[in-house]
Amino acid sequence: MSLHATDFALYTGCIIPLRYPDIENSIRETMPLLGVNVHDMMGAGCCPPGGAFWSVEEISGLVQSARNISIAESMDKDLMAVCNGCFCYLKNSNFLLKSDQEKREKVNTHLSKIGRKYQGTISVYHIVEILHDFIGVEKIENATKIKLDGVKAAVHYGCHLLRPSDHLMAENPEKPHKLDALVEALGMESVYYPKKLSCCGAGGGMRGNSPEVTLKILEKKLLNIKYSDPDCIVTACPFCFLQFDLGQKGLREKGEDFCIPVFYYNQLLGLSMGLPKKRIASISETPRDGFIKRFYGVD
Repeated sequence: MSLHATDFALYTGCIIPLRYPDIENSIRETMPLLGVNVHDMMGAGCCPPGGAFWSVEEISGLVQSARNISIAESMDKDLMAVCNGCFCYLKNSNFLLKSDQEKREKVNTHLSKIGRKYQGTISVYHIVEILHDFIGVEKIENATKIKLDGVKAAVHYGCHLLRPSDHLMAENPEKPHKLDALVEALGMESVYYPKKLSCCGAGGGMRGNSPEVTLKILEKKLLNIKYSDPDCIVTACPFCFLQFDLGQKGLREKGEDFCIPVFYYNQLLGLSMGLPKKRIASISETPRDGFIKRFYGVD
């Protein structure tokens, strides 16, 4: 597909529709305003995450991913993932199935039982790629009504947007820049902080199985972020968002002083376009109303 494509199959994943409908609204409302139409993937299921399937039985994971990809293929549209984990596993599956005939045949044997077939005719993109590479920073700058000049943002890329780099190829895994550039298109300063590319602690099943460990990892990450004294944290992954937002609440309950507002990128983009906070940025455990009032002038 060319970099001028305007239509994508929207793969929302599980976390966004189940926990963050405001993030989903921010995506559905901002992308068309930038000339990109998103289309629902009727019947799509979990991506699925590697910790649940791939590490136990690869073919089962590939079958589920291939089923999702086949839905986008039937729509004749490339797939837009809005979660790092979903992007990683769907794109990795697409890569493996296109390049490995034996795995492709095994997967299609299973899919044939439900009347589906993986064909390898589409590509999988992350929303950051579409915003940066397809839409472009200049168009985003011109679409915003409110400029966040002087606002400092700590950008968090997350692990599965960048690695494994030989399959994903979304960014330079050592020196990523696209999300920083998108943040700066809103007028913000993307500030440096130590170990910027380190994990937030959410992935690998840690959040569900080892809550104390995941909070310790998050605390180290937040201490590095506080080094730059940011006004907010910006990510483009709902699971990373959950970890920063809900995790800070958990740390506060332990007496720690962490209360940095967290946003999914399209939420800030939508607010900068003048979209209502109630629809696109209303769900959080770490307070954001003060940030929104201060920089956007809305209650």
